[in-house]
Amino acid sequence: MAEPRKPDIKKSILNRVRMLYILFFAVGVAIAGKILYIQYGPGGESLRSKGERISYERVAIEADRGDVLAWDGRLLATSVPMYEVRMDFAAQGLADSVFRKYADSLAGALATFFGDKSKNAYLILLNRAYSNKSKNRFTQIAPRRVNHLEIKQISQFPILRLGQNRGGFIPVQINKRLLPNGPMASRTIGRVNEAGRKWGVEGAFDSVLRGTDGNMLMQRISGSFKIPVPDALSVAPVDGIDVVTTLDIDVQDVAENALRKQLELGDADWGTAVLMEVSTGEIRAITNLTRKGEGKFVEDFNYAVGMNLEPGSTFKLASLMTLLDDAGASLEEHYDTGDGRMMIGRARVVDSHACGDVTLREVFEHSSNVGFALAVNKYYKENPRRFVDHLYKMGLGMPLDLQIPGGADPVIFRPGDASWSGVTLTMMSYGYALRLTPLKTLSFYNAVANDGKMVRPMFVKELKQYGQTLRTFPPEVMVPSIGSPKVIAQVQEALRGVVNDGTARGLKNPYYSVAGKTGTAQIAMGRHGYTDRFGGRHYLATLVGYFPADKPRYSCIVAIKTYNGPGRRGTYYGASLAGPVFRAIADRVYARNTSWQTPLSERSDKADGVPALKSGRADEVRRVARRFDVPYTPERGVQWQCLAKADSTGMELAPLSGEPSGAVPQVVGMGIKEAIYLLEREGLRVAFSGTGCVRSQSIPAGAPAQRGALVVLQLGAGRPEVRPRAVKSDASAGPER
Repeated sequence: MAEPRKPDIKKSILNRVRMLYILFFAVGVAIAGKILYIQYGPGGESLRSKGERISYERVAIEADRGDVLAWDGRLLATSVPMYEVRMDFAAQGLADSVFRKYADSLAGALATFFGDKSKNAYLILLNRAYSNKSKNRFTQIAPRRVNHLEIKQISQFPILRLGQNRGGFIPVQINKRLLPNGPMASRTIGRVNEAGRKWGVEGAFDSVLRGTDGNMLMQRISGSFKIPVPDALSVAPVDGIDVVTTLDIDVQDVAENALRKQLELGDADWGTAVLMEVSTGEIRAITNLTRKGEGKFVEDFNYAVGMNLEPGSTFKLASLMTLLDDAGASLEEHYDTGDGRMMIGRARVVDSHACGDVTLREVFEHSSNVGFALAVNKYYKENPRRFVDHLYKMGLGMPLDLQIPGGADPVIFRPGDASWSGVTLTMMSYGYALRLTPLKTLSFYNAVANDGKMVRPMFVKELKQYGQTLRTFPPEVMVPSIGSPKVIAQVQEALRGVVNDGTARGLKNPYYSVAGKTGTAQIAMGRHGYTDRFGGRHYLATLVGYFPADKPRYSCIVAIKTYNGPGRRGTYYGASLAGPVFRAIADRVYARNTSWQTPLSERSDKADGVPALKSGRADEVRRVARRFDVPYTPERGVQWQCLAKADSTGMELAPLSGEPSGAVPQVVGMGIKEAIYLLEREGLRVAFSGTGCVRSQSIPAGAPAQRGALVVLQLGAGRPEVRPRAVKSDASAGPER
């Protein structure tokens, strides 16, 4: 019997291998066919495009925004990189074991660094995000944005130190606009917010500051990790251009601090102060502060540029120039203002004090509403259009067209307009029935200082990139001459007279000369006229002028709005409320300009002859006088003595009562400590500026001491001028209706 044939194992294995090869080949062909179908079939084009969008992405590269600089190159606004700390909990390289091991340490590091919540709270946040990691690929794990140094520290925290792919760390850079000097001049520097609203220098020059964004092609490698890919279509960003403003940080700081102090003392609502260079119109300082609660002031509106109000007595300069240049009036002609209350035509005109029979020069120096109403009606009653036409001829009706947005245009009515009435001419003569911004008023006074040439106020003087000047902005002349040389010289002298003998005597000092004008305008409240339903009135206290008066270099305006309600005794006059701010700014500018200052050896106020002693307690005055051999005649039985005269013949001292008298004491000549003591003893509030002894006081000695009233003291060196009777600080009481 034949043996059974043994199976050929080798052949069986070979057959099986062949079958597998055939199967794999068929599968491979099928896959290749599917790939070709996907790539080049009916939907191939859209699928290829989708694949490219997933793998490749064109990313915008933000251009660096240009800086806003002060006139000397110091930063006013710049962009700094800030970072959002985010985490990809589904990062491809983030192992579960790594997260579980180091999550507790990461939570502790975050809690210690930010200090806003506990370690357990951070650990709960991390664990919750990781438990649903597919939906948490871009989670913010920090409570705030951090700066460059902070992001460097955070990048070394547990897990995050592994990087983006293995640790899920995603630092997102966001450029933030920073004001290195805080809110200083922030309204003028401006901003472009997320909604696209623009204001200030940032808004006006946004197109050059923002530069041009670029773009780059990025390829996704894994998860959220991307790398740049060379591409001919990639565009490099073009950085923004730097804008150099005219602002001086040092003077700006003085102006803002002085204004804030005065707003607090006067319990005022808002205020503005502007310093301008006479010859060029460059704004060296501009501050606008609004009260927002007790002791808090913010820059939320540019009052200097955008607040149109009746200017009051500061407009009398325009009336005076019109009378002299157009009507041919003389500064020496007389006007009888009577007791300061008079019906002129259909208007009842009121002064804050009686001036009597005065010249036109004295009408201006003592700011008489009645005097200006009489003078303007004398020459223009029959032809008021001629008066208004000359105002326009001087450029007062011309818009400023500033480099920054938000400016309000002047409002000066003409005869025949709907708003013109039988009292309009009279009211316009002393600054009512028209509206000007503080900056418009300043530009007019600046023109007088500039010998008649009116220049446009400037906020930006050049554009720079990488330190190279690309464009400069030269001064622009708005009106070549606002008046004849003779009239300009006359009004310049009249403005000096206001400081030397008139309502702005608080600006007089032995170091530099000032020319200026005070104004205290009531603010109309619509249908209620100038008085609200409680009997209170809103006032705009203004002081505008220039210095040095003989060779003007700078012009300045300070305007403060306050409210005087029933029972309120705060000051609202231009000299006492706005004057100290003007003086603080002028003193700072003077101190920085050594070329203005007289050498000590040549100064007229240096010590010679009899020393000038400060008034004060009688026993202390007597002791000091004896020590320096100063002859004087003491008054027996008095505790306080006030300087009445001090010259080469010695000192005469007038006695002051040792007890409260209900009257404002004479503190001129005293040191500030003694002056404050005596004034506060009478229930008065005290504000002061300058150094040395008291040279002037805003409320004259002997006036009734109204409890809570503010007395402004001006300090200075040298012997003070003691006047037997002080004139009130302004005459712009406004119309009564």
